[in-house]
Amino acid sequence: MRKKTLQTFRKLLQKNNPVILEIGACTGEDSLAFLGEFSDIQLHCFEPDPRSGKIHQNTVKDARCQLHQIAISDVDGEAEFHLSTGSNEETGDPSEWLQSSSLKTPKNHLNVYPWCKFKENTVKVPTRSLDSWFAEQDIDQIDLIWADVQGAEENLIKGAVKTLSQTKYFYTEFEDGEFYEGQLTLQQIKTLLPKFKVIGLFYNNVLFKNTEIPDSALNTTDQIVWPWELFPPRVVLQLVTKRVKSKVKSLIGKA
Repeated sequence: MRKKTLQTFRKLLQKNNPVILEIGACTGEDSLAFLGEFSDIQLHCFEPDPRSGKIHQNTVKDARCQLHQIAISDVDGEAEFHLSTGSNEETGDPSEWLQSSSLKTPKNHLNVYPWCKFKENTVKVPTRSLDSWFAEQDIDQIDLIWADVQGAEENLIKGAVKTLSQTKYFYTEFEDGEFYEGQLTLQQIKTLLPKFKVIGLFYNNVLFKNTEIPDSALNTTDQIVWPWELFPPRVVLQLVTKRVKSKVKSLIGKA
């Protein structure tokens, strides 16, 4: 996770004891970042890949963090899970690549990242809807859901209607090129979240805010989050240009 993104979460949440769900925790690097940023965090991590889960258990030893070795989906049961492998040729890292494993069958991912391979045999993993899991927890409200589910965004969202209604911010990865079969575009994700609005883009990640939770409950009274913290510079420029053109067009129309 980029440090700038983590600092933005800090400014938005304005508290040391947030409840955060990390869905797709992999080997724990981002888990450690969350734990280091928020002193009294309640962190729930979800990771179905047995290889990543084992590393996470050995890496993240902290009572503030609970690891759930299940795949978050839209049903409770079992599903085939595609395990990624190979070595990252772009960074020269020789270790086995675990970050692209998914409930979804890889598609364009195979062409964009040819060095990333997928094992011929899938493994069966337990699945749960987030609503099913949330109903069993002693949690009233979630501050942030951080999701990296490699193409399974639709499964996550459809199984989390109640949970998302009690969630302040939802952050997820997206791709518009169907890296996995049936993967939703950003626009399709937005359609599935009518009560959320986009407030930030971080390269191929998007940050949503729940519009039905009052600002007072979001602890935003004293926060200052600048546009360039939420959007890449090119996006900020596009937004400013669009606003200026709209204003000029409006003035011309009144002339």
